[in-house]
Amino acid sequence: MTDSIVNRLTKHLRLFYKENPYVELLHIWVDKVEEGSVTLEMKIDRKHTNFYEMSHGGALMSLADTAMGAACLSHNKKVVTLSFNMSFIKGVPLGEKLIATGHVVHNGSRTMMCECELKNEDGKLFCKASGSFFVIGKLLAESK
Repeated sequence: MTDSIVNRLTKHLRLFYKENPYVELLHIWVDKVEEGSVTLEMKIDRKHTNFYEMSHGGALMSLADTAMGAACLSHNKKVVTLSFNMSFIKGVPLGEKLIATGHVVHNGSRTMMCECELKNEDGKLFCKASGSFFVIGKLLAESK
C-alpha cells in the first residue's frame, strides 16, 4: 500500500470514528494508523466504570473490538466481528488512559484475524484480545 493510500485511510478513519455515535460516546480517538496496525486511546472516565470505580469489562471490550476493526480498515476492508475473545489481566482504575493497539494477524479476502493489547502510557498490560472478522467490502474506492 502506498503512503498516499495510508494517508487517505488515516484521514478517513479519524473522520469515520469521530462521526461514529458509539465510539464518540466512549471517547475513543484514533492516534496512529499504519497498514495492518492501529493505535486508539481512551481515558477511563466515570461513564466507563462499574461500582468499584474500575473500568467495566464491556467498555474495555468495545475499545479492543474497535481497535481490531480499525486495523482491518487500515487494509481498506470494511468488516463485522465474527468472534471475539478477551483476557482481563488487571483492573483498570478510573482516570487511567488506555492505549489499544490492534493489528492484523491474517488478511484474507473473506475473513481476517486480529489481536489487540490494552496498555497504559507506562506500558503496563491490562488486557489482551483476539477476534475474527468477516470482510463486507472496501472502505475506500481504489484510486486510478
